[in-house]
Parts: sequence; C-alpha cells; structure tokens
Amino acid sequence: MSIEQYRATISIERLKSFGFGIDEIENNEELLLKLYKLNIKVSQALYPILCILEIHLRNAIYNMLQTIYGENWLMDEIKEQHILLNNEYEELSKAYSKLKKRYKNKTITIGKIIAELNFGFWTGICSKKYNPHIWSKKGAFRGVFINYPKNKQEQIHEISMNLTRIRNLRNRVFHYEPILKDSSKIFILYKKMKDIIGYLPQDNSQILKDTDDFIDVIGKIIKEFSNILKIIKQKTLSTMPKQEETQGYT
Repeated sequence: MSIEQYRATISIERLKSFGFGIDEIENNEELLLKLYKLNIKVSQALYPILCILEIHLRNAIYNMLQTIYGENWLMDEIKEQHILLNNEYEELSKAYSKLKKRYKNKTITIGKIIAELNFGFWTGICSKKYNPHIWSKKGAFRGVFINYPKNKQEQIHEISMNLTRIRNLRNRVFHYEPILKDSSKIFILYKKMKDIIGYLPQDNSQILKDTDDFIDVIGKIIKEFSNILKIIKQKTLSTMPKQEETQGYT
C-alpha cells in the first residue's frame, strides 16, 4: 500500500518526521510505521516516571510554601500577587478562571487548583529568579528536596536546569513527538528524573517501582533501532558503485 493512505489519519508529514531525515527510512512505509510504533512504546515507558515526578514535585513545593507563607498562601496569592512573579502569577490566574467557569457555583478546592496548574508552573518556581521570594528562605530548599545530598551545595539552579530539560522531554512525549532518535539523551534524563524523585519526600507506596519498566523497554528499542540503521547502511553500501567502476570520472 502507498504511504498516501495515512494522509487522512496520521498525516504523511508527521509520519515522515519519524524517519529522522534519513531518505531510506522516509521512503519506506514499513520502516516508518515500525519506528512510529517504537516511539510510542518509548513514550509509554516514560509515563510512570513523568507522572510521579510531576505530582511529587508540585505537592512538595505547595507544602513547603505553606510552611513559609502560611496554610492559605495559594488562595491569598490568587487575591493579591505577593510571592509569584508575573509569568507564574498569570498561569495561576488563568487556572483559577478556568476552574470558576468549569465548576460555576461549586467550591473550588486547593486540590483542584494544584491539579490545574501545569508542570511548567512548578518548574518555573524551581528557578534562581525565585531566590529572593522562596529559595533564600530558611528551610525552603530542604523543605522540597529533603533528601538532597548533604555534601552538595544547596542550589536551585542545578535542579532548575535539569527540570527544564525534563519538561521539554515531557512536552514532546505528551504531544506525541518523535523522541526515539535521542534515546541516549532520554536515558540520561531518565536518570536525572530518578535522582530528583529521590530528593523529594518519600512514602512506602512503591508506585514507581511497580509501574516503571523503562530500562527494559529502552534497551530492547535501542537494539531494534540500531538494527534498522545497520540494515539501511548495508543496503546503501551494496548499491554504491565499486571503486574500479568509478575510475576515470574523478
């Protein structure tokens, strides 16, 4: 079947983006579909750790700010900007407005507001721009990253850089973008996510341990991807003119 059949579903342009600019893949329907499926499997395997990181981080930050600014800090902030800088305050205002429209006359709980705020809101708070309002406060850093190594300097900047990279990966995963080509970088970010989750408050649920199979999945997929590239390389070499055939044309 022709690749045209995917024009009305996946779209040809999107499907070809999973060929990573390699002509031999982009023009091969079978390989494109295989890589498309492998990409979904990698994204699927990242879901548990992305989920746990986002939920644990946002709750740890919220609880820390309760300790520093009081139990009602979030509702107080909605009424009057005091802690948040403009970008995050705008995100909070938008989230609250959406909830008011959605629930109309019903009570909007703190839990609903926290859940409505996206990952970018919380990673935005984990930035050195918040040193004056948050991270320079006594107990703020350890209030979130309680298990951060004691032999390392408590700096939000290093965590912020890693969270920015993780957020970019998370957005690509949740917007169904090609990530397979960067499998080595993904593995590094996976390790960073595990590190950050380890710094955060812990419980005994073992949810991540029971749901995370990323290491097994990525190992198999990298092997499959490598095999595809080897086959393409071999086919390319086999179709190249032999050296003696090209003599006289140089």
